[in-house]
Order: sequence, then structure tokens, then C-alpha cells
Amino acid sequence: MTDMAKGLSLPAKVALTALGAALLWTFGAFVLMAIRAIGYRYELDYGEGIVWHQARQLFTAEAFGDIHGFPAIVYHYTPFFHLLSNALAALGLDGLAAGRLVSLLSTAAFAVFAGLICRHFARQDGDRGWTVSVSAAIAGLLLLATYPVQIWSPLMRVDMLAFALSLAGFYFALRAFERGWLIHIAALAFVLAVFTKQTMIAAPAAVFLVLLLVRPRVAIAGIATCIITGLAALGILAWLTDGGFLRHVFLYNVNRFDPDRLGWILDIAGGHALIVAVGAVGFAARLPQLGTLWRDRWSTNADPKAAAQTMLGLYLILTTAMLLLVGKSGSSVNYFIEWLGLVCVYCGLAVHDRIAPSPDAAGERKRKMFGPEIVAGALAIQILILPSLPYANIDDPERNRELAALEAQIRAADRPVISDDMVILIRAGQPVLWESAIFAELASTGVWDEAPFVRLIEQRHFAFFVTAGERGDERFDERYNPAVAEALYMAYPARGLMGRRTVHRPG
Repeated sequence: MTDMAKGLSLPAKVALTALGAALLWTFGAFVLMAIRAIGYRYELDYGEGIVWHQARQLFTAEAFGDIHGFPAIVYHYTPFFHLLSNALAALGLDGLAAGRLVSLLSTAAFAVFAGLICRHFARQDGDRGWTVSVSAAIAGLLLLATYPVQIWSPLMRVDMLAFALSLAGFYFALRAFERGWLIHIAALAFVLAVFTKQTMIAAPAAVFLVLLLVRPRVAIAGIATCIITGLAALGILAWLTDGGFLRHVFLYNVNRFDPDRLGWILDIAGGHALIVAVGAVGFAARLPQLGTLWRDRWSTNADPKAAAQTMLGLYLILTTAMLLLVGKSGSSVNYFIEWLGLVCVYCGLAVHDRIAPSPDAAGERKRKMFGPEIVAGALAIQILILPSLPYANIDDPERNRELAALEAQIRAADRPVISDDMVILIRAGQPVLWESAIFAELASTGVWDEAPFVRLIEQRHFAFFVTAGERGDERFDERYNPAVAEALYMAYPARGLMGRRTVHRPG
């Protein structure tokens, strides 16, 4: 290790040291944030409450039931995350803390598999030295520094588990080039990912499209495992819920398209511009290998290294195309996480290309183009200019006192309360009867008739409402269609703020 390190210039050593220090500092801050988030009593994100409620009701008659009329709850997601959260909660953990712990452990697994994938390709280059471990560590730790991961990782949401399973499946698929039986492990991971979040198709698509060209028997075995296990799980869930599972997951999980949200792609990519640039350098260095796959398709001479590189490149391309899904109403930064995971893998490979010993003149030229001091320095600068860690309001005593007072008022209410903050409903012992965001979508498409709910509001059937903002605010207008909003403002005209939530009362 020492001899190899001596081959690096002083600027390269300084840049790598700065990058390492920045990554370790960010990791330490991330761990502290995660510990505080697990124990926080109240909502960190809108979606936590509905996921917690779904997990609590998963084995009841309510789950995947009829949504027409009132009360009504849509079960948006396939249930693997809910099952794991319930398993941890059964050990004595608070239900919300259990769900957040699942997400945080999944985030750790996501980062580990990003590092393992980077390590796999670095070792494919013939390197067995310290540079392999360095590049793998950069890929994994850099992922934890990205803003979407920091936002999403401590939340009781399904996404981090889904991403971790997809990356795990991809890693075992790479290893299946050497040990074919591992494709079954990969296939099971892909199925679990889909049964955590039904849109997780990019990784298996990339894997099986490439394997069908170069290892058709391995591909068919993996596809068969996916089909058999997936259909079996689908059939069992459909049977247990009298078909409700299929209706909720495929028919009721709808979103309007909002083209203004596509601007998030430039915002997130621009906010991580140096990471994207270094990742592009790593991707470009591997483009020549991708072209050999088509030439050698269906051939025993197909290069496994080129096939694996193509698989990774196709995975990145597919996740890049899927960024367009951020145009769905209600979308958030979670739509960028899987893509950023692959970009970080390529960042680790870009660093590896420049610090590993070069066996030939072509390798030396690659090292000199955008040298290690540039790529490592750019990543270090990026980490320093990224936004600070989120959820500082966990330690806001005034806000927490107001939330505790609101919780007490909800607990004392003699009628149901409708709240965008569904965590506080559960804390107060009140049932979650309706979720604003999804039913605004369903009403807008005619799947759900909002007129009976409007009449309940007009009759002041509810004690009060708790919303995120007011009319004219983006979040409020997404969650409350005009008819519902008008009835709310007429029947509950008294408004005030508590814990940064708007409380609507009859007056």
C-alpha cells in the first residue's frame, strides 16, 4: 500500500485526504442524525403516518378493503416493508421507530452494496490492492452524503428497503457470471424489491436483458424464479384480500402528471453537479467495453467483463429515464435515490481508474486525464457545498410543545379529526380515516366520488382539520380539490398555527 501511495502526486494525496475527511465527517453527522430521528415522536414526512397506519392494520379486515364511501384508506404499496416493520415492532419497539430503523438499516445496506458493486468492477480491472477498498468506500460513503438519501433514509417509507434489495439483486447477478446459482438469490431480491415498491423494475430489466444475450440459461433460470415466486406471492395476496390487493396496488395508486415537477431533475442534478460530472467520467471510461457485447452476443466468446459493464451501464440508463416519473403529482426526492446510487458507483470507479496501478500506456493516459487530484477534489468540494443535514427541527422545543398540545386536543376530541399529519393522529389514539393526497388524485380521475365527503364537512361531522398550509400553498392545493377546500373553509373558518400545522376549527 505504501509503495502504491508513493506513486501519487502530492496534490493527489491532499485531495484524497480531503475527500476521506469530508466523507467521514458526513458519515458521523449522518449517524447522529439517524439516532435522533429514530427516537423522535412526531412526523418527519407526510407519508410516514399513512405507512405506519397501513402496517398497523395489515392483518385486519380494513387492509386492501373497499374505498367507496367513508372512512376509506388506500394501500399504495406492496407489503414487504410493512411486514419487516411489524416484525421489529413485535420485539417491543415503538411502531414508528421500528419503521424508521428498517429504513436506516436498508440505507446502510444500500451503501454497502454500492461499495461491493464498485469493488467488483475494480477487481475486474485486475487490481487486488488497497485502491479497490478505497474506491469501494468512496462509492458507499458518497451515497450517504447525497441530499435525497439524507432526506429519505430516516423516514418510515418503503423506498430505502426497495433500493437496497434492487442493488443487492444486481450485485448477486454480477456474481452469477462466475457462480450461476447466485442468479436465484438475485431473482428473489428483485421479487422482494417489487413487493416493497412495485416500480422497482430497472435492475431486473438491465440484468436479464444482458444475460439473455450472453448467458441465456442463467437468464432463463433467473426469470423463472422471478415468475414463480412473484406469481405465487401475488396469488396469495389476491386470495387473502378477495382481490383487494390487486385493486389497491394497480388501480387506486394513481397520480396526475405535473410537468412543472420535471424541473426537479435539473435542481437535483445541478445540486449534485460535481458528483454527476465525476460519475460521467467513470461512465465514459467504460463506454468502449460496452460496444463489444453486441458484436459477441450469443457467443461463447462473449467477454463477461464487457457484459457486466453493459449491465451496469444499462441500469444507469434505465434509472435516468425513470427520473421522468418525478413529474407525478406528490413526487419527491426519493425518485432520484436509485439513480444517485449508480452515479456514486461510477464516481468510485472514476477515482479507482486514477489511483490504481496502470498496466499499460492506455491506462496511464486515462490516469492523466482528469487526474486523481481533480476527481477526488471535485467530490470533496461537492460534499462541502451540499445542504446541511435535514431535520434540525427535531430539537425545536417550542414546536414540540405545540405538537404535544395538539396531540392532547386530538385525543380529547369527541368527533373524528382529519389530519395531514397522520402520525399525530395515531399518537393521540385517533383512527386514520382518510388520506388527503391519494383521494385528491382518485377524485380527480373519477375513481372516487368526493361528494359524500364534502357533505360530511358541510355538516361539521369532524371536530377539526389539521393541514399542511392553506389554500394557495402548493401542498394544500395538491391534497384538497376545490370542492373539498371550499367546504372546509366555509364549515371550519377559524384557523391557527400549532407546530407549523394549520388547524381549522368550526369557530
